[in-house]
Amino acid sequence: MFRSSERNVMKDETHDYQAYMLRLWRTETRGQWQWRASLESPHTGERQSFADLEQLFAFLSERCEGQVGNKPEEGEEGQFEISSS
Repeated sequence: MFRSSERNVMKDETHDYQAYMLRLWRTETRGQWQWRASLESPHTGERQSFADLEQLFAFLSERCEGQVGNKPEEGEEGQFEISSS
């Protein structure tokens, strides 16, 4: 697996709230274009890299495991935080 980490596996994030800076880019390898990705935690600065989108989705799925189906606290539904940095 291509995932690499500059620190630990982003374990400083809480289970109730997770934030990442997502970067996507394409690379050409042997005539084939491939999407690459990285996530960076704004809390720790830790960066995780992915060789393809499937690895990115698997990582996010693992991080959110156990969260699906849990009812959000009252007032949390539909709240978004937008950053323009």
